[in-house]
Parts: sequence; structure tokens; C-alpha cells
Amino acid sequence: MTVTLYAVVFTAGSISASRAGAWPQPQAQTTLISRITTTTAPNAFGPGGQVVGDADFEKTEIEAHVEYGWRETVTLLAKPTLQHTIVGSQRRTGLATIETGARARLHVFEEDQSVLSGQVSLILPMREHDQNNPLITSGHTDIDVRLLNGVPGTLLGWPDFGDSQLAYRHRGGGAPDEIRLDMTYGVHVNPDWTLTTQSFTVLTVGEARPPFQHFISQKVQLSVRWQFESGKHIEFGGVRTLSGMRTVRESGAFLSLWTSF
Repeated sequence: MTVTLYAVVFTAGSISASRAGAWPQPQAQTTLISRITTTTAPNAFGPGGQVVGDADFEKTEIEAHVEYGWRETVTLLAKPTLQHTIVGSQRRTGLATIETGARARLHVFEEDQSVLSGQVSLILPMREHDQNNPLITSGHTDIDVRLLNGVPGTLLGWPDFGDSQLAYRHRGGGAPDEIRLDMTYGVHVNPDWTLTTQSFTVLTVGEARPPFQHFISQKVQLSVRWQFESGKHIEFGGVRTLSGMRTVRESGAFLSLWTSF
């Protein structure tokens, strides 16, 4: 069976409740999140969602997610992604994509200080699509448009936050478009430690031309972030594909370094 090799999705967590995904970066501030993720997938989910054992897929991914507070309400972003993939005996290493875009705060709700934002980004391919062993790209430019809602709060006296993102991603070439739902919940157990749980759901829609197929993927990510000095954090955690159709069943771990300046 041929499965869709689906990239690990990265949604940045929050340095503080006021800097979760929906919130803009402070004006003239830059935040750099460098992350390495490694996953394996000996199994896959078949067309009916059943687990099958013919994926034999491994991936190591290095990302540099950069955000810059251009205006009080507008944040510019960029993210190059380097990948090393293994499918059976086939190996490929290279720069897979560069994402660039902007996020704008649209409204602040006075009742709870929650934030509504909009984001548009282009995902530029740096390699052609390879059916046998792809760097995770269609080989064409993708356009991602999303609404983000960030909500600050408290849990048992601890500051917490939630971030919800609903996106439509138009994919170039023969790849089907995607509807994405990214959900984040985090709690600051003390000023230096943050626990975060995230889910990433992808559902394809529209036309899919060979070699691409429709697929469904639902992933979860759990992480711990530690602020070891002002403006610098280390985050580590795990990621796993819980369910899906025509997608690999990935499990792995990641480590990231956050720096603001």
C-alpha cells in the first residue's frame, strides 16, 4: 500500500500567556525558535484507519522559526526547514521548504482579553516532489490562511492559556488542499516552567491527482519548557500520530531552544 508521508506540523507554543500563537510579538522584538525533531514510523494507517505494517519511514527535521514584531499589531514570520528522510533503503537530505508570512491582530475582547488574529503565509518548495522518498513537499508553492484565537486564564491559581487555529491550506501541483485545526493548551506551573499539550488535525479536501492521495491525520504533542535565563528557554517533548487514514504512524521526540532579543 502507498501511504501519504505527512510532515510533522509545528505550532510554536507560548513564551508567556501574552505571547501565545494568536498574540503579536512586541514591536521591534525578534523571537527565534530552533528545533530538531526525529520520528520513526514502522507502521501506517490504511484507507479504513486500520494499522498496517508497511511504512518503514524515518524523518529528522531541523527548523528555525523566526518572528519579528514589525508593528504593534503585525508580526512577520519565516521558517526554513531542513529534512533527512528514509523510506526503506532510500535516503534524502536537503532544504525542504521555506515558509514566510505575516500575522495581524484583528481584535482584543475586553471581557477576557482574548485575541483574534489572522495569518497568511507562503510555503515555498526547495526540492521537487519525489514519489519514492519525498522531502515532505508537493514541489509547488502552498498558501496557508488561518484564523487564530488566544485566550489567557488561570488554573488553580496558575496562569494558563489556550490557542486555537483553523486554517485552509491550498496546495500546488496535484496535492489535495487541507483543512487544519491546531489546538494548544499550556499552564505556567511557576515563572520558569510551562507544561503544554497540543493537537494537530489535518483533513484533505478537493482534487488529489496521483501520486498524491487524500488522507486524515491527528497528532498530539506534549512538552515541558524551562526558562533558564531571561528571554531564553529550552523545550523538550514527544509527538505521536494517534489516528488517521493513508498516513504514517509517527512517534518521536523534539528539542527546541527559544531566544528573544
